[in-house]
Amino acid sequence: MSTMSKANRGLKIAITGSMGSGKSAVCSIIKQAGWPLISADEIVADLYDFDTYVKTRLMEYYGEEVIEDYKVNRKILFSNMMKSDEEKKRVESLIHPLVEKKMLEYFSKQDSSLLFAEIPLLYESQWQDKFDQIWVVAAEDDLRIERLTDKRKVSKEQALALMSYQIDQKRKIQWADVVIDNNGTWADLSNIVHQLLLEVSGGEGNVEVK
Repeated sequence: MSTMSKANRGLKIAITGSMGSGKSAVCSIIKQAGWPLISADEIVADLYDFDTYVKTRLMEYYGEEVIEDYKVNRKILFSNMMKSDEEKKRVESLIHPLVEKKMLEYFSKQDSSLLFAEIPLLYESQWQDKFDQIWVVAAEDDLRIERLTDKRKVSKEQALALMSYQIDQKRKIQWADVVIDNNGTWADLSNIVHQLLLEVSGGEGNVEVK
């Protein structure tokens, strides 16, 4: 049983996937279906904007310039994090326990048989053992690049560079409990996700969509 599962009897499911795969679309469908879902990225954003402890610690690490208009300047922070693995780990050791605490607090307030969390860097952060199931959203590389260039307004070269920072999609698929194919239309994706929700909420075991 996962670490987080001990806090609540609901089945805890992480939604992850590589850039441009369509994680947000899947999470939108899950929320529209009425299931509780929390986003790791949104938790981190709130910590950077509003958590005094986090801002104080980051100022101790990188000086007052890391705070701008009472919020963490992401560009300066990430620039410092990318200087070395040690710096990256130092920030992660500050942020990750707080994200887990917020997730546990959220889950503990839910009366639901299914509990979802969107965690883009699940495997990169080695959080996979904290959940009962991992659902990986996957799409062909060309389609992911197209989505990134359209949504983030970056070049193909920049999209490829962004993708290179993450663990290869093929490895994530190998490690997944459930693989959600997002190469089709929104209707296709909605049908897949709703079928998954129906099956897993009915108490069935591992469900795989390819």
